[in-house]
Amino acid sequence: MSKKEDERQRRAHQEYIELLKMKQGIIEESELIPETGYVEIPELHGWAKFKNFVYHNKVFILLWGFLGALAVFMTVQLITRKKNDLYVLVISTSAESELAWRNSDLEEALAMYCPDFDENGYVKVGINFIDMSFTSTAADYNSAQSMKFSSEVYTGDSQIFIGDEGLWRQLYEADGLKEDLFEDLSGYFSDSELFNGVGLHINTTELHKKARWDTCPDTINIYLRREYPSASGNQKHADEQRERAHIVLRNIIEGNIVNPPEGE
Repeated sequence: MSKKEDERQRRAHQEYIELLKMKQGIIEESELIPETGYVEIPELHGWAKFKNFVYHNKVFILLWGFLGALAVFMTVQLITRKKNDLYVLVISTSAESELAWRNSDLEEALAMYCPDFDENGYVKVGINFIDMSFTSTAADYNSAQSMKFSSEVYTGDSQIFIGDEGLWRQLYEADGLKEDLFEDLSGYFSDSELFNGVGLHINTTELHKKARWDTCPDTINIYLRREYPSASGNQKHADEQRERAHIVLRNIIEGNIVNPPEGE
């Protein structure tokens, strides 16, 4: 008799004996252990149970961990991000105006004349640069800059504009603006200091020197927005920004440094 056949008979005999015991009430059916090779997994507790959970759910844990860290990062950025005391629009309609790469220096210079309007312990002037030179070969880029410009004009978030003389042509010739957008400064300055009565040449003030722009030509002007009937933004916010813009421009004209750089 082969070993395989002998093993089969042995199992059959064992099952018969267990069946008899069960009928006689000696053992319960649940006590029968079929010889299938299955080993019951013991129940896990404590640290072992936790490790087993992590092992089987590590993908979801990593995903939720990443999303949680991202949410914390964005919240911290939002809380700690400095708010603008003043918001200035810088528009270049020509690469020759140098405005495209003077933004950082202008921002620092403007901050010298800007009080801490928010009284939060720091002064920040935000500059939004718009390239209206249309020298790019990318049509989408030019279109985006044009839309950005129109949005700024009609929302009224910025009450101070700095631009070259092409800005005037863009507004009143290309865009066909019919209303007066800027305040008339002809009552305060001579014609030689102004462009079309509304744009004050930056090089007639100390602003260009504070911006380390000694070669600034008289084609770069600073404009102050007037209350604009067609503005579609928040009127209360626009009025507050206009009041701040008046104060800063007055400080620039009078050479009044209210926020000197560190070390001075």
